[in-house]
Amino acid sequence: MKRGIDMKKSTMLAFTAALLMSAASITGHAASAPTYDDNLILPNPASAPGLSNVVLVPVASPQVVQSLHDYVKAWENAEQKIALAKAKRDNHEQLTKADKKWLHSKDKHNYADYFRTHSLGRVHGFETALNWNGENRNKNEYEYFETPKYNEKDGFVNSYGYNVLRGMVDRVNEVVQKQKQVGGPMTDDEAQALEDAILDILAQEQEHVSNEELRHYMNETIWFAAKQTVKNKASEEPSMQDEHVVNLREAINRPANQETKKVDLRAAIQ
Repeated sequence: MKRGIDMKKSTMLAFTAALLMSAASITGHAASAPTYDDNLILPNPASAPGLSNVVLVPVASPQVVQSLHDYVKAWENAEQKIALAKAKRDNHEQLTKADKKWLHSKDKHNYADYFRTHSLGRVHGFETALNWNGENRNKNEYEYFETPKYNEKDGFVNSYGYNVLRGMVDRVNEVVQKQKQVGGPMTDDEAQALEDAILDILAQEQEHVSNEELRHYMNETIWFAAKQTVKNKASEEPSMQDEHVVNLREAINRPANQETKKVDLRAAIQ
């Protein structure tokens, strides 16, 4: 009988100990900061993470470099064609179908504003798809933590991923908008300078981003903005077929060794 009582006591003590350990575990978990695998959804880390010796996702990737090159060259070509069409119009020369289309190609959209729209749109797309907190004036409650609402002293408390992408995009768009204010890239040198300036920003922004997933999003944002802008503007500009106009009489009578006259585009439009 005594043995049975001892077994009951032993079982009760073990059960009580298990309860106490469970409660301590729960209390300790609740009191400490939660472990959360998705660092991109959390606010900015206390210190910027450094890069490791091995970087799997370069910023800018070769695809981004090519898309930016195509973007600035398409913009340069458009500004040159518009300038030539304006010069012909001002000199009362006959305008071709392509000339007329070039003159109206910026009536609704331009290369700089399209790029801003698509880059910001991509950032907000990631914000929505990945449930990031971005410039949210209200308190945002997640499963294990919450982000406070906006206040004048601290401003917005955004997710780390949002802050990195938005900061990069804002810097790039500042450079692009400045180029728009001076009439866009009109020469090869100006186009190259714009391309280099954007790539320099990407190089600077990626220096403290160790998260490979986020580095991919950085590339994706700029690549999409450049590709989509070129695609959109192509639908508003003359096609290759529109551009291919030959004056047969002039072509027949032109001497074989006649040099092509060079035009200073900026002087022509001014």
